[in-house]
Amino acid sequence: MRLGAVARFPAPSPPPKGTVSVTLTENRRAARHRRALGYWAVLLSLTLSLWVGSQVVPHDWVHRPALFVHLASVIVGLGSAVLLEMSGLLWMLRRTQLEDLRRVERTVSALAWLGIAGLLFSGAFLQPDLTNPLTDLKMLAVLVAAMNGVAMTRLTAELRRLPARVRFSMLPGRMRLWCVWSAVVSQAGWWTAVLIGMLNTASG
Repeated sequence: MRLGAVARFPAPSPPPKGTVSVTLTENRRAARHRRALGYWAVLLSLTLSLWVGSQVVPHDWVHRPALFVHLASVIVGLGSAVLLEMSGLLWMLRRTQLEDLRRVERTVSALAWLGIAGLLFSGAFLQPDLTNPLTDLKMLAVLVAAMNGVAMTRLTAELRRLPARVRFSMLPGRMRLWCVWSAVVSQAGWWTAVLIGMLNTASG
């Protein structure tokens, strides 16, 4: 090779045909497994919370902090859900970009799960009256909100694959319906749990 000559290297060969699709399939399969674990974790956590609540009679010094944690968890969980759904609504109305929604989702998702975990943990020490239909409906609402949160991880994964500036109206009809349905279920679950909790507190 002459002094000062530029070395030429062969261009990297493209990945074999089908490699990208195989990787995507593997990622989706792993995501399905994670969602299945999430569903089971929610069910087991709720079952454990109800069992502890029916077996343990907490002292007064435990009841008051548990009530505080319960109320704080409601504020954190509901606030996170409302913020996320409002961000989605602004994207639907072309007020923001999809990237803005992604940024909000990354921030509030952990807070929403913190709220659900706090509700289940603190609720175990509040002696829930499982013979009361309103209490049963509240627990069902919390379960729906949590299960919907697990299911939404699939939707957020699909949205991450889209261009940052894509508009809501450009999505396929099925995905638009998916977004709206997930938001409606989330709000219905959270607000039902909050309103029933207020009714139980007022009647108690």
